[in-house]
Amino acid sequence: MKRRQNNAGVTLVEILVVVAIIAILVTMVIGIATRIDTQGKERLTKNTIALLTAALGEFNDYGYSYSDSSYADFKFPLDCNGFSQSELENELQTALGLGAGGVAISGGTHDANYSGSEALYFFLSRVPESRKTLDKIDKSLITSKGKNKQDMTVTIDSKEYPLFRVIDPWGETLRYSYYDNGGENSPSSEPGRSSPRAFPVITSAGPDKEFGSADDITSRD
Repeated sequence: MKRRQNNAGVTLVEILVVVAIIAILVTMVIGIATRIDTQGKERLTKNTIALLTAALGEFNDYGYSYSDSSYADFKFPLDCNGFSQSELENELQTALGLGAGGVAISGGTHDANYSGSEALYFFLSRVPESRKTLDKIDKSLITSKGKNKQDMTVTIDSKEYPLFRVIDPWGETLRYSYYDNGGENSPSSEPGRSSPRAFPVITSAGPDKEFGSADDITSRD
């Protein structure tokens, strides 16, 4: 009489099935973790924008006065989006009522995309109430690093200060727009431009790091 042998081993098909199930589970876990991370960053961005909006309101209530009469109707920090380093220096210099060479940016390599956020932080920090609100922003979202990762500074009448700007959790600089058309120039550099907005708009490019796309996060949300 022949004995039936039991095969207790695992077949190749069974191994492949197990591997496939594990791969599916890992993909699901990674997807969930990524979404949770993105949601956390979105909440942090919205909170940061809310703090900046509050600081803008405090700046307006304070009644900050620019030295140059060209900015008589400015209730909020200057809109310097797209300004080169020299243009930003000249804009700050004019607004502060300083002579030629009164403002100089040095250190890290400057990028025109930084200028709007730099001007925003610079002027808000000059008002005590607004400065207190800026201090509530997550420190990881405030930087003075240039494109070459070196710290940028601004010298005003021989006194040197860090040139800070606010970024989002994805590492992109927040955009500050005071003009209806995006605010790439100031009234002093191009007289007769459209008037400033009733209230500025602060925008994050969102997870895709591209402005003008569906995932942008703004103070209008």
